[in-house]
Amino acid sequence: MSIQPLESSEHMLRFTDSASCKRWIDLLPLTNVQQAQQVLTSQLAALDATAMPALERLKILEALKSPVHFVQSETAKRYAGKPLPLEPVEEAAWSGVIALWQVMSNNYQHCLKAYREGDLAIAPHAALVAMRCLRQLGHLMLDYYQVYRQPPGMVWRALHELYSFSESHGFARIRVQDSFAQQDPVSSCAEVYVQVLLAHLADPFSLSARQYGYVARWLERWAILVGLPALPLPLSPIPPLAVDLASSTGVIFAGEIEPQAQARYLDLEQLSKTLRQTINLLKQGQTPSQLGLGDDVRQPGCENLLMLLYVQWCRAGTARGEERSDNEEAAEVCLGLSAAHVHSSGDRNSRIPGELTSREKQDLDTFGYLARVEHEAGGKSDHPLARWQILNHSASGFMCLLRGPEGTERVSHNQLLAVRRAGGRQFHLGMVRWLKTEETGGIQCGVRLFPGTPQAISVRPSNFTPVGAGHYERALLLPEVPAPATPATLILPAGWFQSGRFVEVYSDRKQVAKLLNLLEKGSDFDRGTIVIV
Repeated sequence: MSIQPLESSEHMLRFTDSASCKRWIDLLPLTNVQQAQQVLTSQLAALDATAMPALERLKILEALKSPVHFVQSETAKRYAGKPLPLEPVEEAAWSGVIALWQVMSNNYQHCLKAYREGDLAIAPHAALVAMRCLRQLGHLMLDYYQVYRQPPGMVWRALHELYSFSESHGFARIRVQDSFAQQDPVSSCAEVYVQVLLAHLADPFSLSARQYGYVARWLERWAILVGLPALPLPLSPIPPLAVDLASSTGVIFAGEIEPQAQARYLDLEQLSKTLRQTINLLKQGQTPSQLGLGDDVRQPGCENLLMLLYVQWCRAGTARGEERSDNEEAAEVCLGLSAAHVHSSGDRNSRIPGELTSREKQDLDTFGYLARVEHEAGGKSDHPLARWQILNHSASGFMCLLRGPEGTERVSHNQLLAVRRAGGRQFHLGMVRWLKTEETGGIQCGVRLFPGTPQAISVRPSNFTPVGAGHYERALLLPEVPAPATPATLILPAGWFQSGRFVEVYSDRKQVAKLLNLLEKGSDFDRGTIVIV
């Protein structure tokens, strides 16, 4: 079989047909994921620069897709859901994944181009080729969401054009073999396309890495339930959703585009019914495993995630119904329980009982006793405040913040955050609910603020023994708020809160608090209601 190089490639192609490719794959060192990814990328780049019959190229790509999927999945573990901004090694891993998806996509595009040009040998496989092209772009876009970035507009445009092409050639709904699918051995162009649309609608910037993994798995299960009619849907109290196949954006409200040949409307009725049934069965006591949602999924997190998806997919994301002020203003921000404790304390209580300063620890190591005792409140230099920008906020306590590209602090989902408006005296505590990286390098985060003014306190276990127990730890008390009626809550180190436990609370005096109900389990804290006993 004739192989003609079209242009110089950095690495020589190590196989000439699908048979020799399979032999080469058998020798590929998949245990070294990073090396395997680099080798696969270079070989696919060489294949991209090589002229060969489209059918043989397709056979080679089909042989390569399994090792490609393996190394991509393994590499994604290095950056998926990590705090932002990514560390250089995490950024490099993500860039490597994107590069491999792109060169894999380029090769499938060669096959599709041959079909468009009338290649009779590839014609019987046109539905498979188009579906593979959509799949590669879908993987690329989903990996953008895994690092909380918007996929480029040109990728959206390419995705829409591929789906439009599959429709116009009559094979959008033809199901072909797809070994990537975990729930069903076959898939179609329409199903792959809908999976990407649903991922976009699922509010991926608010999902943790684990939640995102569940959603990606469920997309394969439910995409078949969504229709894409060309005609507007019947009137409904819920704003209908649509996609413009001529655009470079994702799903939008149908009212934002004029009815046209390139408009497709999302028929979500069957998906809505299935989600409602699944949520009801969970409420009745059935387990996620019994409902086919996965053996690793637990309650009540599963039900909460399904409710979020139901709102996002079938209620057009209408959970946010309140107005927000868009007046920008500066703010001071710190992250984490320790920093929030230090800055919320003012000039008092930043040191917990029994805590030594670095100088006191040095004296103890050198002399065996404390040569001096420092009484000044310390620690603020260890937790500097960062200058952020408030972009908008609501009366009930939702706030969108922007950390500029010059910032150095890393932000993660469900992290504790303390914010003080410019010129303000008091800090307010909140929890990071969503993250998004801007093209400029800035980081946007949505924060839900907790009611009440935090009071810096110290706590230690009374009737339980966490890791490193026995000493006082930093904590924060949010006193009871009369309107709206909100009970007193305690913010503790992560893993401490369990209903029925007791903790000693030290502020201006020592008290004992009984832990009642867990309200939030953040990435670095627990928050729940208490009663002083």
